[in-house]
Amino acid sequence: MGWLVARYQPVGLFSLRPGETTATGGQSLLIPTPFAIRTALLDAAIRVQGVAQGPRAFEAIRALRLALLPPPQAAVSGLLVKILKPEREAEERGRAMQRTVAFREYVHLQGTLALALGGDPARLEEVAPLLTHITYLGKRGSFLQLLAPPEWTETPDDRPPEGFVPLIPWNGAGSSAFPLGHIQRLDDWGPDLTFEKVNVYTSEGIRLGRDRVRFDVVLPYRLVRAGRGFAVYAWTL
Repeated sequence: MGWLVARYQPVGLFSLRPGETTATGGQSLLIPTPFAIRTALLDAAIRVQGVAQGPRAFEAIRALRLALLPPPQAAVSGLLVKILKPEREAEERGRAMQRTVAFREYVHLQGTLALALGGDPARLEEVAPLLTHITYLGKRGSFLQLLAPPEWTETPDDRPPEGFVPLIPWNGAGSSAFPLGHIQRLDDWGPDLTFEKVNVYTSEGIRLGRDRVRFDVVLPYRLVRAGRGFAVYAWTL
């Protein structure tokens, strides 16, 4: 299978809440999810090529296989922050927003974050220019910078390049033991998702389990140090 590999340098703190958490309990994943990666590619396509090309880009991005090589180390910091959230009884209290406190986690990714996109060469050629226009993954402000033009590589089967973690549910196929690492629950575009549903300017909603699916992956990380408000992870490779 052909793969297109893009290597990014994180230049800001990464943050992306798992789907099960609430806005006030904002724990963070260690890596961007396939849903975030695909949506970032679609956003880049619309910004560069125009909204009319959105449905075509959506189909090309949907067909991609995704894999990721996380940075060698990740340091997670947790803290309490003051936020504004919508007031439930706005008319009675005479205010639209209320002040409250929320928990947040921010991840310092030390090293290079590499993405691998796999699939048909024609699809990859169509998506390749979009990789230069991705400036953040995850929560807005999780900035990263492309280090060099994307590289082309081939693998003898549908496995990703050496060292990359396939962003698909781990089913144990071809392995006699559970891999050592850190489990993360990610999400991805589901089989019933359409361009109209992912378009924020339509009234169509996204259904969990059909339009947005969740699954677990095992990242090659181990916890090497932890204390009050922080945790440090390093490669098990």
